[in-house]
Amino acid sequence: MFELSTDVGNLKELREGDFSAYDALYLGDFSCPDYPNNFSSHPELLEAGLEIVKSRGQKAYLRLYAVPGNDDLGWVEDLIDTALELPFDALEVHNLGVLRMLNEKNCRLPVHLGVFGNLYTHETAKVLKNYGVTRVYPNPELSLAEVRYIAEHADVEVLVPVHGKIPLVISETCFILEHSGDGEEEGGQCGDGSCSYQCTQEHWLKRGRGDGSRADWSLKDTGRMTLSGKDLCMLEHATTLAGMGLAHFYVHNKGEAPGYAAAVGSIYREALTRAFAGAPGADPASALVTLTALAREGLCNGYYFEGAGQRYIGRA
Repeated sequence: MFELSTDVGNLKELREGDFSAYDALYLGDFSCPDYPNNFSSHPELLEAGLEIVKSRGQKAYLRLYAVPGNDDLGWVEDLIDTALELPFDALEVHNLGVLRMLNEKNCRLPVHLGVFGNLYTHETAKVLKNYGVTRVYPNPELSLAEVRYIAEHADVEVLVPVHGKIPLVISETCFILEHSGDGEEEGGQCGDGSCSYQCTQEHWLKRGRGDGSRADWSLKDTGRMTLSGKDLCMLEHATTLAGMGLAHFYVHNKGEAPGYAAAVGSIYREALTRAFAGAPGADPASALVTLTALAREGLCNGYYFEGAGQRYIGRA
């Protein structure tokens, strides 16, 4: 059949959220090790998180920090050592140096390449397979046809995002922390470089006339990572995805309000289940109302139909 997954940053979100629509959870925020109680930087929390996921009958994938510097490799290695002693179903990497570390430790767990591994071709996927990579997340700029080509020619699983804001840029420094104008008023934390967790609030980058025309664009900033303003939406193309032989689907949950993953997940669970059963697609009108209400800047298809990421094309 198929697998539907999403991401959960920390233990609090995991305990309080409804992730019942998903087969698997990616634990951790790979963009920022300072995110509160981040699974990706707190080895002491891994066992508790893993127990919760397993008790719910789901797979657990651990996300490793995407852009480590030399000073980060020590604690990243500590996290890996802890994870390798636990029954995770896979580890996700973005960095080739971290992938090498896993190989040197004779990692027997499946390894997934994350979005910032910047994979564009099936040939790259073939090389990575030799280093233990079993699943890849193709670069978001690829069309659906190109994603399918990788899946058919690389002999690895391909993770296909179907909903949520698209990761575009990642940095080892925090844009919000560096450009906040009120850090000193909140205790001087911005001045001394420590984190005041302003990323838990919404921050938007916008430009244009504000009239909804093509000149308008927006991006969402989460501190060390910038996302698309619009939400990728492939609900009306579930039958197409199933017909392409793709089977691993993903909902982006980073930076979203509580309840987002539950609402989106239930909609896609139903749509994909119908698609893989060969049943006619249900009228998407009601579901699209819900998804549109959750998408402050609107919906798009990303780059799947060879556009610039802003348009939304419904089912023909």
